[in-house]
Amino acid sequence: MKVRIKFTKEGNLKFIGHLDLLRLFQRSIKKAELPVEYSKGFNPHQLLFIALPLSLGTTSEGEYIDIELKDFPISELEIKDRLNSVFPQGLKVKELKFLKENIKNGMAAVDGAEYDIYISKEKLSDHFYQKTKEFFEQKEIWVEKRGKKESKKINIKDKIFDYSIRENKDSWIINLLLSAGSKDNLKAEIVIKALYEYNLLDFKEYEIDIHRIDIFSRIDNQLIPLSNI
Repeated sequence: MKVRIKFTKEGNLKFIGHLDLLRLFQRSIKKAELPVEYSKGFNPHQLLFIALPLSLGTTSEGEYIDIELKDFPISELEIKDRLNSVFPQGLKVKELKFLKENIKNGMAAVDGAEYDIYISKEKLSDHFYQKTKEFFEQKEIWVEKRGKKESKKINIKDKIFDYSIRENKDSWIINLLLSAGSKDNLKAEIVIKALYEYNLLDFKEYEIDIHRIDIFSRIDNQLIPLSNI
């Protein structure tokens, strides 16, 4: 049987990369004594599948991992409680559900992701709000995409599904709903870098904070959180 877990990755855990996060889950599953399934072959490993690896330095309240378990009498609540009891601070199961057999794994189901990007007001002009609206309302938004051998210009306008901008005392907060997944993945960093260039600002990735809200699958032309499918 397979379970889908929605979890947080916050605090200092933002500095843990994808492979280290997988190892953390592997150790936690052992500590929680969950009956996990293993792959076959010479080097068996736990069957874990993270839906959309998070960029290093990014926090999240909506990450997903699918775990295959042996057929065993255990409830969703017990799995959740066991994992939360052994997880470090910043990692927490928010939701958990058993998946039906016909549901494809999270990696294959991803079509979109939502982010909040926090940008300090300190180095921004008074016109940043208006310039941001102008940037996103352009008919085309061109960026440079670097490949292994060459770079090329691509239009990312149709990959930005929605945006909004709000503020708190110290920051502008840009909310982005972006295309994501193996088919057509757009990183929030690329969008914000292009926004900085539009505002004639020097982009330094460490000066912004990116927080992922949720991950979505497109069903009947609607974006549905992975926890709801």
